[in-house]
Order: sequence, then structure tokens, then C-alpha cells
Amino acid sequence: MRKATTVHSAQKHEIVVDSLAKDIFLGKLKPDTKLPTVKNISEEMHVDCTSVRLGLKQLESMKVLSIRQGDGIYVNDYLKNAGVDFLGFTFQKLEEDSANLPIDGYLLDEIWEFWILFWPPVLELAAKRASARDIKLLVQIIDQQEACINTMNRKKMAKLLISLQDTTAEVVNNSILLLMFNSCRPFRIKIIEMLFDSMDKAELHDVVTIQRIFLQKVVKGSEGEITEALDALRESYMNYRQRMRELMSSSIAVRHTDKT
Repeated sequence: MRKATTVHSAQKHEIVVDSLAKDIFLGKLKPDTKLPTVKNISEEMHVDCTSVRLGLKQLESMKVLSIRQGDGIYVNDYLKNAGVDFLGFTFQKLEEDSANLPIDGYLLDEIWEFWILFWPPVLELAAKRASARDIKLLVQIIDQQEACINTMNRKKMAKLLISLQDTTAEVVNNSILLLMFNSCRPFRIKIIEMLFDSMDKAELHDVVTIQRIFLQKVVKGSEGEITEALDALRESYMNYRQRMRELMSSSIAVRHTDKT
């Protein structure tokens, strides 16, 4: 009986964490907002006070809340205080709640900008550290992606690209990098799925081709050729970013037209 009570309490505590984390991330709760008392949150969410306190403590450990003794509970600016773990956690929860992740154009553009800055140096380091076995595994993943194009299985192709990214991070073998990749996996999945859903067969083929060319340069090319291949990859990601900007803009325009 004691064990069942513990599980129930843990589930209640997660309700508090999930709800407040999403509201903070989506801007419904602004920085410096004072939250209701524990008792009021308990009544509003139908969660016992002990579970509310546990949830608030977890959010405080993520640096998104500040619990001030004798003063109250305040929302922190997560952009100034939280880590990538909060971003990964929130995206995962949003994804669990709905197939349509409520992601706005500004946030999407921020993610693409981050990836353009972050991914090419990871590839560059992986190119220096990759063994023949690593290259073989990466080529196999690319071959599997290409096979998906024939059936237009975009979802599987997206999963394979995530696998390619994760395998590349494993080649680099830096513990901090691996933790970051784990944390940002939910939003990596989202942006890739959105991108692939917007592409036709020829465009998907181009995605695979540029990956294959880069690996060929790693195996046979000079350092200068690898740099050129990296620049080409970077440019392709900049084009993907622009594509998503236009897609989000047109989507907003359609929603506005529907409302009017």
C-alpha cells in the first residue's frame, strides 16, 4: 500500500512540473510573475500540497522558478537562468501532449540558427576522429535514408538523420557534447520532420547527396576539400532555415485569412 501511494504522489508532482514548465516556456507565465500560493495551486490543479511543493522544487532546480521564503514563488527568465535540459524537457512534454507541437516562427528560426552554428564544427571534429568502422556505419545510415526516398517514408528518413547525428556525436566522444545531443533531441526531431514534410522526392534526394559527398571527402579528400564540403553543408542548412521561415510565414498568413 505504501508503494502505491508513492507512485500516485509522483504522478501528481509531474502534473505540476509539466503544466508550469510549458506555461513558462510558451510565455504564458512571464519573468518576475508571482505564482499563486501552494494552497491555491493545489486547488487549481487538484493536486495535494506535498506534491505541489515537490513540483515547485524541481522547477527551482531547473532555475526557472525562485522560491523566496516569506515572499512567494516567482518565475525566472529561463533564457538567462535555465539550461538546455529545460528546453529538452519542455519539448518532450509538448510532443507527448500533441502531435502538433505549438512552435512559433521565431523559436523555429532560433533553433535553426543554433544548429547552423553548432553542427558544422561537430562534423569537422568527427571527420578528424572517425575510424574506418565509423565511416562504414555512417554510410549505411545514409544508404538507409536513400531507400526511404523511394517509398517517400519521410518519418523514417527523419529518424535515420537523427541517428546519423547521434552517431556523429558518438564519434567525437565528448561527454558534454553527448549530453547536449540528448537534451536537444526532441527539437532536432521536430525541425527535421517539419523540413522533410515540406520536401518533394528530388529535394529529399539532395539532402542525402550532400551527406554522402561530405563522407566521400572525409575518406578521400584533402583538408581543403573537407572544408569546402563543410561550407556546402552549412549553406544547405542556411537554405533550410530560409525555407522554414517562408513556410511559417505562409502558415501564419493562411491562419489569419481563415480567421477573417
